[in-house]
Amino acid sequence: MNSYETLETFQFYFKKKVVLLGGTEKFKNEFQKCLSSSCLPIENKQNIGVNISKIDYFYEPKYKFEYLLWNIDCGQRRAFLRTIFYSGADAIIIFISETKIDQIRQYFDELQLKIPEIPLIFCIILEKHSKKEIINSYFINEEFSSIISENSFKINELTDPIEILNQVSSIFKKKAKIKELENRFFIDFISLTSLFGHKGIRDECNDYYEPETHTLKISQIINTDLLIKYLQKIDLAIDFDYLNWIKIKNKIFGTFSIYLKNGNVYYFPKVCEKCKDKNCSKFKKAPYYICIEAGDSNGWTNIKGFNQNELLILTKVFALKEGDEKSLPKSVIKQIKNINICEYKLK
Repeated sequence: MNSYETLETFQFYFKKKVVLLGGTEKFKNEFQKCLSSSCLPIENKQNIGVNISKIDYFYEPKYKFEYLLWNIDCGQRRAFLRTIFYSGADAIIIFISETKIDQIRQYFDELQLKIPEIPLIFCIILEKHSKKEIINSYFINEEFSSIISENSFKINELTDPIEILNQVSSIFKKKAKIKELENRFFIDFISLTSLFGHKGIRDECNDYYEPETHTLKISQIINTDLLIKYLQKIDLAIDFDYLNWIKIKNKIFGTFSIYLKNGNVYYFPKVCEKCKDKNCSKFKKAPYYICIEAGDSNGWTNIKGFNQNELLILTKVFALKEGDEKSLPKSVIKQIKNINICEYKLK
């Protein structure tokens, strides 16, 4: 089949950023090299703490993924730097040595604090032990087992590195159809031989080095139950849409959606709601992400459990419901106006 015929079969194209973490630097480098279609020199990782490559991946009929793989140095020397590279990540793969299973808990706690709601795949590399031996030795720990059960980890055994890409692609395919995933955390077991064949690659796993807290603004976990409780008491015309999402109709601008777990705002412009050309590229890109950030003030409340993050989301709800060009911040109005420019009408 020629390339033109192949392109004709695509109906879904995704471009995603996937971060690679873990103290097994040689394993991460080899994983990046063996799967990437193009890759920057590995010296980039030694010099700036990250190396970036591209993976062109075809998942099932009609699905093409372009993955930008960010292979981040997790050694002690660059621990203060690594969280800078998390921004914009769509999923994270963490390579875990069978000798340092406790790093699952350490990386999980860090990533839940820094970038909650992101899919995490922990890949345990088996060299001398089996999946059963690891589970019997480590998973019986009360604290460890509670993390796995409370967060609905799915445990798998893989035989090929391509299966990791299949897993990531499956997550994104589901996420494109539903707004919130029930399962976002995975523990995969894969043998070193299955991962790299018989190349004789060995690696001494680094210890876990906690990044300095000042390198990234720490996010609090949103108290969504309390937030929904108060939103339901407010006499405001908003719709609860699929678990932790609410929809806000603005008579001037169109429809806004807010994800209550992190406060992210997405916008479906009015110009697209009225448009009859559903094949328009602008319509297909909607909804658009709108940046509305909190300032550095601490905020206040006399409601126990309500902090600045919850109050910020309430503020967004009120502002977007009744907002107009005079009352909304200029930065928000500028984003909305840029999105509302209809390229079809300009032709």
